[in-house]
Amino acid sequence: MTSTPWQTDHPDADLLSRLLAGDGLAWRTLHRDHAPDVFRLARRFVHSDTEAEEVTQEVFIAAYRYVERFRGQSRLKTWLYRITVNRALKRRRWWHRRREAGEDALPVQFAGTPGPEHRTIDRDQLRRLSACLDKLEVRKRTVLVLHELEGLDTKEIAAVLDCPRSTVLTRLARARADLILLATRAGLEIPASTPEAGPAEEA
Repeated sequence: MTSTPWQTDHPDADLLSRLLAGDGLAWRTLHRDHAPDVFRLARRFVHSDTEAEEVTQEVFIAAYRYVERFRGQSRLKTWLYRITVNRALKRRRWWHRRREAGEDALPVQFAGTPGPEHRTIDRDQLRRLSACLDKLEVRKRTVLVLHELEGLDTKEIAAVLDCPRSTVLTRLARARADLILLATRAGLEIPASTPEAGPAEEA
């Protein structure tokens, strides 16, 4: 096999080599280590645990099919997150189309367990805050979920979304501003957050 950069210095080099060799134990290790995170992230975007489980299955099937295309420019977790976001948003768009057609409604809620910063918010506040988050344009909502709920920094988000960090910074700032405006109109208060320093760029 032709030598690739990650074979010697990539942090996941050993696991990647075993995955490419079709090592079943390596694939079980990948699933064990990352399936909970993939499920949690998927649950941020879809409307039920069942949907999140299906997205999780799709993510690992896709990883198995396309691991040979992995370029080694990020951690395996980042690559799996990229697949997760794409699959979850695709499923979310499908549900929205059904809702617009008058079929099953998509409940507006924070998917999964809220983070520590939301545990003191009562159920009604959480419902209203979730409704505000759901009104954000999808690109803004995505960066906000990845940063505020998943705890990724802007460099990691840029890798997940395959876009410049400056674009992430711009979307994040706009998403925060839009969410604060929506929350204020809904009678809610959003704690101020200090954005990471970096250049701005039109998204």
